[in-house]
Amino acid sequence: MDRMVDDEEVTRFLTAWFAVRQVIQAANFNHFHKAGLSATQFMTLNLLPENGESITIGELARRMNLKPATVAKTVDSLETREMLSRTKSTADGRLVLVRITKQGSKLQNAAVGQFREQISDIFRAIPAHDRAALVNGLESFVRAASDGNADLQASAGLTRDAHAAPPVKHSSRQSPQR
Repeated sequence: MDRMVDDEEVTRFLTAWFAVRQVIQAANFNHFHKAGLSATQFMTLNLLPENGESITIGELARRMNLKPATVAKTVDSLETREMLSRTKSTADGRLVLVRITKQGSKLQNAAVGQFREQISDIFRAIPAHDRAALVNGLESFVRAASDGNADLQASAGLTRDAHAAPPVKHSSRQSPQR
């Protein structure tokens, strides 16, 4: 591991990193805002299983790094809009299970597809050799961040060969490749 990185290089990286975050956040905000969703509502729909299975509000809260009470309010608003449904667990009546509805899935598919298209267009505008370097650098960054952190490795899909590229998630929520 190269610890001999100068301050100027770190500053340049952080400046670029924050600029990328702003581009991503602006693209995300644009799409969920057009759909009439708050950031938390958009994230909630995005984290629900696509296969129609339910997860608990507690699990949603863990994945979102929010308190269950906050997520419950978000679930209330999405349930009112018929974007998701909520039921009590038959196995444990104390647990509340949440499932995305067809309406919620349709809205989420459209927003995610638009986001992917916008980010893909930006990526395609980068010269080929810079695209390869960008992908390699990002993969290296994720590996370095997750070294020794099993939770981060699992959430980033890095539980196998540390030098292999992370798996591509093919989803009904993603627009087709051009």
